[in-house]
Amino acid sequence: MTEEQKFIFDLKGYLLIPEVLTTSEVDDIKSQIDTIRTNAEALPPHERQFPGGASSLLIDHPAIIDILKEILGEIRMESSWFTYRSVGNGGPPPHGGVRNVNPNFSYQCTNGKIYSALTRVVFELNEVKAGEGGTLFLPGSHKANFQIPETHRNTDSPLFETYSCPPGSAIIFTENLCHSGDTWKNPDRPRIAVFNCYNFVGCQFHKPSVPKHIIDGLPPEKQAYFRNVWVWHQGGPDNGKNLRYEGS
Repeated sequence: MTEEQKFIFDLKGYLLIPEVLTTSEVDDIKSQIDTIRTNAEALPPHERQFPGGASSLLIDHPAIIDILKEILGEIRMESSWFTYRSVGNGGPPPHGGVRNVNPNFSYQCTNGKIYSALTRVVFELNEVKAGEGGTLFLPGSHKANFQIPETHRNTDSPLFETYSCPPGSAIIFTENLCHSGDTWKNPDRPRIAVFNCYNFVGCQFHKPSVPKHIIDGLPPEKQAYFRNVWVWHQGGPDNGKNLRYEGS
């Protein structure tokens, strides 16, 4: 994570990294999504839900994994799902924002070290232009000291901002940032995006939703991201000095 990336992430609460996926990677994941939506039985059982199958490459993609380790420390993956929005389809209303002590949402930055608690990574698989319906963010609200006025807790607020990006881009944001879905407005292409959620190994916010057979179908190094919540392991070869993953 560069010093500029740290500055932007701390300032705004989110970071856009364009074109982290190749065209073939984008095509493979879009093909999986299309098959899941139209004929899921054509796929092996362990590929019928994310992050199985082609989408598994996103779990620890090189473009995002070092950033996640920088802002979270040792990580677990909590969930993975995709959205497919045609023109007119909306998303969730604004949520999140303002400093708090909840270990799943407490954003901190001390002595140049970021701790982002629950962190989301969005992979946009189609081009997104600002105003078309990409995710909306209220910059800086992840560390705001005052409650967000109701006039700014709606997507009409001029304080919300969004982004433009080519296919295969990633947006990393702290879940404590006030953010919102938006109605998709482009009639020529749908919004197709993957939403992956990560947390520190000692915390969990979401009820586990990835079935065991999906996890079992992943390579061992990727299964490790779905271990149970614990930090310290006693009695291993390192005598508990380091974090140890089951299956790794």
